[in-house]
Amino acid sequence: MFKRKCLSNAVAAAFLAMSAQLAFAVDEAELAGTMGANDSFGTAQQLVLDTDGKMIVQGTIGVTDPAQAAIPDLDFYSFEGRAGDPVTVDIDGGIKPVATTTRHVDTIVALFRPVAAGTWEVLLQSDNTPSIDEGSEPIGGERDARLDNPPVALPVNGTYIVAVSSAPRLFRNDGSTTSTLVTGDRARFPNGSYTLIISGVTPALQMQYVNIDIKPGDPDEVTRLNPRSKRVIPIALLSNAATASSPAFNALEVKVDSITFGRGGEEKSLVRCQNHDRHHKHGKDANGDGIPDKLGRDVNRDGLPDLVCLFDISAGAFTEDDLVGKMKGESANGMRFEAAAKLKVKAPRKYRRHDHRDDD
Repeated sequence: MFKRKCLSNAVAAAFLAMSAQLAFAVDEAELAGTMGANDSFGTAQQLVLDTDGKMIVQGTIGVTDPAQAAIPDLDFYSFEGRAGDPVTVDIDGGIKPVATTTRHVDTIVALFRPVAAGTWEVLLQSDNTPSIDEGSEPIGGERDARLDNPPVALPVNGTYIVAVSSAPRLFRNDGSTTSTLVTGDRARFPNGSYTLIISGVTPALQMQYVNIDIKPGDPDEVTRLNPRSKRVIPIALLSNAATASSPAFNALEVKVDSITFGRGGEEKSLVRCQNHDRHHKHGKDANGDGIPDKLGRDVNRDGLPDLVCLFDISAGAFTEDDLVGKMKGESANGMRFEAAAKLKVKAPRKYRRHDHRDDD
């Protein structure tokens, strides 16, 4: 009989993803009035998409207090984009209502495309725009910068950089600026706060939480482990049908080399998947998807084939009194998955010599 020692999808998701909620708006990591935290390609602040493919940042170029001297601050942000994404980059709130008591900033915004590993070039940049959009105010000829007419079609998959400065400091391909002026008539509004809105980016495939069965067939509710064991332990990655809250998951369509298992879930403890190599060499592939037709076995008797793999126990990095084993990996379509199951780790001295269940 199939034992219910896997954590449910809901419990696993809560356990593994308490800190993985996507942020809809973030503050610039660099404190106002300081420099150096995100002023270059190498220190660009990484942004996370919300489910609508949008990123919002509350940022500041330099200082906001008119009594303080302006500084030549720059802000760099990075995000992952896909070829063809219709991206817009919009600055709001840099130029503020006339009656404001904080500094205005006349922003320049640039979008850099990836060229080679660690290098970028300006794809497009903007200073003043010919019209005012919602969220912006004009003062004389100064307007908030934006790149949205038309949206910028990203040319390749990769990391993109959005950089923000103030007029007249336009960006060069290497991330430097054509000027360092933050005083004088040409730098009328050099410092101040702004809102950066990046939209149109295709969200990465979201995480899927699935179930595993440690030592399938073992009647015990909780698997006991000797963390120093030199043996391997079988674990079944369970397929599931689609539900109202979760898409279908086919364990046979995972990238086997991506599977990790252990105390944190990222331990490279995989030895092999049972029958995987043999079936890939000799099994039939009727639909031509690269997956043998009869790979896997139905561990939990739900009518869906599951994938059983063997893992090196000692490589799982478990410590005494750990209560959960975690697995991570990636499906063939790029979807990441995570799973967790209950176990009990005991120090070797607590194991009975002839209790074979405790030697595994």
